[in-house]
Amino acid sequence: MSQNRAALAVAASLPVRTNSPLIPQQATHVILSVRDDLQRYGLERMLGAVDAVGSCRAFPELSAAVDAVGDPATDVLLIVPEPADLDGDSVLHRVAAYGVRVLLLLPDSRSFDLDRVASVAGASLLFSDGLDAAALGDVLGAMRAGEARIPAALTRPLLELAGRGAREVPAAPRLTPREREALTLVVDGLSNKQIGRRLRISEHGAKRLVANILAKLNCPNRTLAAARALREGLCGPAPQAAAHAPASPYGTGW
Repeated sequence: MSQNRAALAVAASLPVRTNSPLIPQQATHVILSVRDDLQRYGLERMLGAVDAVGSCRAFPELSAAVDAVGDPATDVLLIVPEPADLDGDSVLHRVAAYGVRVLLLLPDSRSFDLDRVASVAGASLLFSDGLDAAALGDVLGAMRAGEARIPAALTRPLLELAGRGAREVPAAPRLTPREREALTLVVDGLSNKQIGRRLRISEHGAKRLVANILAKLNCPNRTLAAARALREGLCGPAPQAAAHAPASPYGTGW
């Protein structure tokens, strides 16, 4: 751990690249979740030296980082996982299952439970020991192209794990027609208040309806629920807007 801290301290001395206001459309936007302050600061500085990174937002808590995910198509969630983050019912497993690209930064090949790490669907893996901006940029570039990267030292053990059998695919959620209507409005970016107007129910009723939808989809936030709904075709026909209550896509209330 002392070597990792030293490497990150060196990274902290790197000049920070000033992001141009004209960020490329396919730039990678990194959301960083690291509880250790020094490690988080060092990774921020290192990411600032990677040309392909359009922006970086850092959080000490994973839940806050997940809430910051805005577009699974361009965002990468870079995590230094704590043991609890790898539990089967953790938010990390849910965001990975819904298409968010996850990069797990591990200390070395011996300091973690490979079974638990491998259970994070589609995650790329990287060792922090000896990490530099070039290696980090290479992995982020591969992830942007749709690849999952793992260190060569883990290839054989992961293949052996895969040979034990595939995990059961979860069943599609069972939504009521009303919930499908509300989910369509969530996908359209409407707030609870706007959903209530469309469905002719109270804002509190709309909030409860959306909460039920998130629970059934096993999604931690509305963004990931919308992403899953679009990917799996879960939306129903949207109700007609009332003439006196036009909806605005900007009042999301997320």
